Amino acid sequence: MTHILIVGAGIAGVPAAYEIKNRLGPNDRVTLVSDRAYFNFVPSNPWLAMGWRDRADIAFPIQPYLEARGIHFVAQGLARVHAASNQVQLADASRLHYDYLVLAVGAAPAYEEVEGLDPAQGYVHAVVHIEQAIEASQAYKKFVKNPGPIVIGAAAGCAILGPVYETAFLVDADLRRRGLRERVTITLVTPEPYVAHFGIGAETETQRLLENALADRGIVSMCNMKTTKITPGHIHLTQYDLGGKEMAQTTLPFAFGIYAPAYRGIAALSRTPGLTDERGMVTVDEYLRNPAYPNVYAAGICVAQPSFAPTPVPVGPPESVYSIRNQVDTVTRNILAAINNEAPASALPQRAKWLSDLGETGAAHLAEPQVPLRNINRIKQGRWVHLAKVEFEQYFINKIKLKPGEQLLSVASHVATTLQRLQSEKEAGGTEAARTGTVARRLDIPVERDANYELRALAKTLNVNEKAIAAMLLNAALKDAKRYLDEVALADMERARRNLILAELPENQPGVEFHGGGT
Repeated sequence: MTHILIVGAGIAGVPAAYEIKNRLGPNDRVTLVSDRAYFNFVPSNPWLAMGWRDRADIAFPIQPYLEARGIHFVAQGLARVHAASNQVQLADASRLHYDYLVLAVGAAPAYEEVEGLDPAQGYVHAVVHIEQAIEASQAYKKFVKNPGPIVIGAAAGCAILGPVYETAFLVDADLRRRGLRERVTITLVTPEPYVAHFGIGAETETQRLLENALADRGIVSMCNMKTTKITPGHIHLTQYDLGGKEMAQTTLPFAFGIYAPAYRGIAALSRTPGLTDERGMVTVDEYLRNPAYPNVYAAGICVAQPSFAPTPVPVGPPESVYSIRNQVDTVTRNILAAINNEAPASALPQRAKWLSDLGETGAAHLAEPQVPLRNINRIKQGRWVHLAKVEFEQYFINKIKLKPGEQLLSVASHVATTLQRLQSEKEAGGTEAARTGTVARRLDIPVERDANYELRALAKTLNVNEKAIAAMLLNAALKDAKRYLDEVALADMERARRNLILAELPENQPGVEFHGGGT
């Protein structure tokens, strides 16, 4: 019997527990430990800060969903990892033994690195934790009654800069909805050497798009800025040139501010020699195993990541839900490989990919590999990104909440729904021409003669192009078929689908030289 212990109930820890449990044998055990008894979809915290979400929309108790899957939950904080003896010590001094350990503990905000940065002091706010986002929302409601300058910033060394830009755009959109935008200045302060560096050096279309988006909305950006101190109503800054030489010191007044900190590893991990780097982040090899303790794996922002290149003001490497999901996949596959004495799979190359909400529109970022030499580096913009981010939030939360046995077939299948819609459109005067554009890609599928006749007869009956209705029915049948798959098969199918899409990108075709930055 194998016991897998996972520490952390966040975006990395809970999916890891689900996937590992699904793939283990019936006698194997999975235990999840966390000092928080709830799951929080952290990427939605900026929406919560703006009052666009309630706590119940993005956070809920996690124990019922874990136990429904046969995963044991221990509501305790981590005190220390005794990796040499395959044990962890919890906050109540109890110990748990493991065969394999997955660290998905996140990271601790390094507020102490900037005087006045800690939101507990009340000068600026944060959206790192859900409680902080709620406090920011309450403060923002008071702010709009007596508005003034707003500063959205990031401290030196900050590694998750996407939400900083996102928060600035959300504030802009919310103030416009309230008719207050002309009364408020918004300044974005970042340690990046230029807009949209993001810790990966994306000085291409990404930079130009975000510079234009900021300018269009009247948001002032201040780059190469080291935040040295925050006092009531003032941000104290030191600006550097691209060579790293100090240029000037300035003080920025503000009435409302949200700041992103740099991160360090949690104290419990740094107490184990060989487990972490100098900032307390878990060191891993390309298989996401700790080199000193090969049965200890890590996923999420607790993983030590290499920086892209030195910058005048330190900027950390990025992290996203997309990359964390890939890490979880790698950890799961490699633990199973270790159990079965098989070769592990590499987590490289890593891809940097995330969605940014710009209010009513959005931007989708992609860089592969995350660190150069990079063969993909692009950004796409449009309202579809805003909608996709909303849908992804619901998809991720629903996937966490789904209990075994709940993916049963409904009475109305997708095929039935498709046929009902076509009949209704025919009765309303729909024409064949309205359906001829449905087929996006040719797929040659041999069918029996009778099936061919029936398909053509059905197309004539409904006054629909036969190729179009074949594509529509195949699409509906695939959706119905997926309902019969268990979670392991669904996860494998999604992974295979992503790999097929990536393999068919133009820039990945043999003999094609791709120049990044295209939209």
